[in-house]
Amino acid sequence: MRPQFIEQNVVWLYSDDMEAHAAFYRDVLGLKEVLDQGVCHIFQVSPTGFLGVCNKEGRPRGTKGMMVTFLVEDVEEMYQYLLARGVEFDGPPNMKGGRNVYSAFFKDPIGYWLEIQEFNDPRWVYPEGRGPRRG
Repeated sequence: MRPQFIEQNVVWLYSDDMEAHAAFYRDVLGLKEVLDQGVCHIFQVSPTGFLGVCNKEGRPRGTKGMMVTFLVEDVEEMYQYLLARGVEFDGPPNMKGGRNVYSAFFKDPIGYWLEIQEFNDPRWVYPEGRGPRRG
């Protein structure tokens, strides 16, 4: 028996102020909310990737050791889009992550680190019809 291919994934972030948390992902980042479960809001990040923000009792809170990276086609364009929406970055996009990583970092209202990144490694599994932008 072989393992099944995982068709989709959801990253869960927990918060005591779920409405503000959800508003950030919906209204600032512009993610499509695909499901409102009452105690959780789920947003589509990519065709098969989702992010959920929840206020569920007994679930872990805390931002240490947790970061969500959004792989985008054009970091500069996304950086300008988010700046215009009031996002405060810790600095402009840069290559500090290594020769194949061009990225910029910011936090959501709860304090989770978020990153927009162009992952420019020719070995990466890119969406169909696309490859690395930078050499």
